[in-house]
Amino acid sequence: FNGNGFFEFNLEKDIKINLYKDSVLSRLIYDGFEQDEVGYLKTILKKGDVFVDIGTNIGLFSLIASKIVGDEGKVLCFEPAPLTFSRLKENIGLNDFKNVDARNIGLSNTKGELTFYVSNNGYDAWNSFAPNQDNKLESSIQVPVSTLDMELKDIDKTKIKLVKIDVEGWEKFVLFGGKDFLVNFNPIVMVEFTEANTFNAGYPVYEIYDIMQDLGYVWYRISKGELIKEKKKLYYPYDNLIAIKNDFKEII
Repeated sequence: FNGNGFFEFNLEKDIKINLYKDSVLSRLIYDGFEQDEVGYLKTILKKGDVFVDIGTNIGLFSLIASKIVGDEGKVLCFEPAPLTFSRLKENIGLNDFKNVDARNIGLSNTKGELTFYVSNNGYDAWNSFAPNQDNKLESSIQVPVSTLDMELKDIDKTKIKLVKIDVEGWEKFVLFGGKDFLVNFNPIVMVEFTEANTFNAGYPVYEIYDIMQDLGYVWYRISKGELIKEKKKLYYPYDNLIAIKNDFKEII
């Protein structure tokens, strides 16, 4: 992982992905990134389900989900960075997946246009609507944004089993933009909790916990193949937590 170019990597049996030598995330995927979360996705999703991937990057979760849900299912994914989106499309085409609806927009709490901060030095996984304080994000562009409720208007929301949100601090605003869906259709939601990112966006990380709890969700973490109820903490340096409605949980 040095210089330019890419190489094809067997992510799993019958799933290929192009990994890019200029990308920190590609190196992490090569080494086995977020295996607990990927394992949970594999357990929860079934044929015919719909998976929503918000902050898709080059497609790790979406590619695996596409294979699982099959032709009767659907993957709806959102990636606002133009270069990253082009790589995502390459990976979808590499596998000839026809059930992936990839949209080159961001999600927030209102429709419009926002400044998006992007990396030119390999930290594309940290691209964010929130300005970064450690020089990972060197440039900014304007990108279109919508809300989750608006983007799901023509989707059969009863089939959406799982929503993954990993948007580098913008999680609170994505949730606000999808409240109608979350209240009325009760999907399982996997959310990244990273306090440095939410501080950059102007709020403490535990507000994500409160928002979902107020909507009737219960939080869990994945531990040794099981979902364990998560008590609220003031600080989350880096975690991926699972929110499930009505205190229902599935064991991995």
